[in-house]
Amino acid sequence: MIKFTEEGKPMRCPKMIYVLLILFPLLTGCSTAKHGSFITSTYIQNKDNQGNTEEIGPVKGSSCQTMMFYVLPMGPAPSTNEAIESAKNQYPGTKYISDISIDDRVEWKIGYSIQCITVEGIAHK
Repeated sequence: MIKFTEEGKPMRCPKMIYVLLILFPLLTGCSTAKHGSFITSTYIQNKDNQGNTEEIGPVKGSSCQTMMFYVLPMGPAPSTNEAIESAKNQYPGTKYISDISIDDRVEWKIGYSIQCITVEGIAHK
């Protein structure tokens, strides 16, 4: 049944406004990630070990998050720092990574999506 104001205008449902005000931040807040977050360098060389590095080989690391129904996050948000640490852990004793390439991609599947940050570079020790 539609209720009317004293002026004869139909009354709006305040419950619907509250539902929308609560639902909108929940849906948008769950779909955030750490885009563009990075560290300025993976290694800071001091005076004691200048020139004492050796190239190990190419490395690749990634950090991913799955979004169920495109809005519900499963796990922590992907981060560049986590991807760099994943790449550094491929070779024990890696001090830093040079020639770094950072890629951010989203794969859309039926009912879910996967967002990944991938780091590629050359490991040194």
